[in-house]
Amino acid sequence: MAGKAFSSYSDEDDGSLSDINVTPLVDVVLVLLIVFMITVPAIVGSARVKVDLPETSAVASESENLPLMFALKHEGETSTLYLNDNPITFAGVREMFAKYKPTDDQPVSLSADKGIAYGEVMKVVDLLEEVGLRKLALDTKHVAK
Repeated sequence: MAGKAFSSYSDEDDGSLSDINVTPLVDVVLVLLIVFMITVPAIVGSARVKVDLPETSAVASESENLPLMFALKHEGETSTLYLNDNPITFAGVREMFAKYKPTDDQPVSLSADKGIAYGEVMKVVDLLEEVGLRKLALDTKHVAK
């Protein structure tokens, strides 16, 4: 009984080719990789209000309810208040929460540019407490120590 110890491919071999051709698979994966590399920055950078957050090393806690997202952005000489990416005035906030009373455990997230004076941020905090929003979180950027 004689047999081959290894297989080889040649013109004289009439055997079938049993290897998997991975070239089309690699081509498809590379195309998908390029597509994801192009689309991810567009999706991630789609926030309408860009706020330069101060930094902290504390870990933020998660809440079950979705918070109302307030942002205080420094624009030129003035600061503009945003509610869920839409500009709003102090009077607009008072009017909105006069119609719809918030629950006691409604979480509120406040983001403010780090260049804004402390007094400006405290005016917004006072406004939120005045309308009944007392569960307040101040957003910061997490940095590693």
